[in-house]
Amino acid sequence: MQATGIIAEYNPFHNGHLYHIQETKRLTQQPVIVVMSGSFMQRGEPAVLSKWQRASCAVQGGADLVLELPCVFTLRSAEFFAKGAVQLLAATGCVNALACGTEHPQSDFEAAASLACSAEAQARLRELLQNGLSYAQAWEKILGANTAFRTPNDILALEYTKALLQTSTDIQPLYLQRTDEGYNSTSIGNSIASASAIRRAIADGDGSWQQAVPDYMHEALAAGGYNAQLLWQLLKYRLRLLTPHQLAERCEASEGIENLLSKAADCASLQTALAACSSKRYTASRIRRLLLQILLDLPKAVWQQQAPAYLRVLAFNDTGRQLLHTMKTNAQLPIINKLGKNALCNDSVAYRTQLSAEVTATDLWSLLQKDAALNRSGNDFYHSPVYVRSKI
Repeated sequence: MQATGIIAEYNPFHNGHLYHIQETKRLTQQPVIVVMSGSFMQRGEPAVLSKWQRASCAVQGGADLVLELPCVFTLRSAEFFAKGAVQLLAATGCVNALACGTEHPQSDFEAAASLACSAEAQARLRELLQNGLSYAQAWEKILGANTAFRTPNDILALEYTKALLQTSTDIQPLYLQRTDEGYNSTSIGNSIASASAIRRAIADGDGSWQQAVPDYMHEALAAGGYNAQLLWQLLKYRLRLLTPHQLAERCEASEGIENLLSKAADCASLQTALAACSSKRYTASRIRRLLLQILLDLPKAVWQQQAPAYLRVLAFNDTGRQLLHTMKTNAQLPIINKLGKNALCNDSVAYRTQLSAEVTATDLWSLLQKDAALNRSGNDFYHSPVYVRSKI
């Protein structure tokens, strides 16, 4: 049994995502397996809903099986986020295509990825980064002034394609036209809008977001949300408690950025801290990821994982159950359903490291929630994968 893969965050799941899944199924005539971020997003923010809620919404929207991408990959650069997700899809043993949403699907991503993987391009990338350019700006300079490699989703599509080449997998890329106004768009003009715009509207009390998400999302999104002030207080405490050297030992800091992070402890808000630490070289998203790495208080080596160590199920339908049956034979990694009390007892160091980090991340996410019912610790051990009955 073969399937098409999608890599997503669904923060939150919206009508554009619904279209992406439906169009993928129409073009490939195959089930869809989604690899989805867990409690924290690649841009360094807590998810608006729990990973089980978001995975369930995705299955209601047409996905057949949702697997979790561990936080040791989600709280990393686009390169490692993409690489971890592609490796995870390849490890299922039943994915033969990867559907990428992009603003410029007509661009030659495979040629650009081949160039980007060359030793010359990698050397040039290191040089440009050392000269102060951001990751996106450096690639734009290497690949030329083509607008196709300027937007976040196009950069991700390029990284997915690079990862496919580097993983030596048989998975073939499929590039689909995005239907929203762009990753960072903050406007909602109709039923298709970016996740950023939807989050902004929810935060502002603007009910226009309801037209941009499926009806079954309304109640959960209206009730969800995290305490941003609590997040900053926790971050500020860690920044004040640790020396710059200790900060650097807990995150992917380089070039002395830990000194700036340490000084940010005196800022009045997270937004002020981001403004103080961000630069052309260090984007706000990268600073947010570093701050969350510090808050999770894990050794730097945790953030240097090179490949996923397990396949964790978050949600599935009847077709997803058949895919899981196929994976029991074909998968190259152990499959995790519900975590038992001995879940962290495994001979693989990578398995224990990644799963332990995920449990810690979920506990932090739970603590930040405005809904007191979600504040308990150990949610990873209480929740089973969500089964969504297939529509007849």
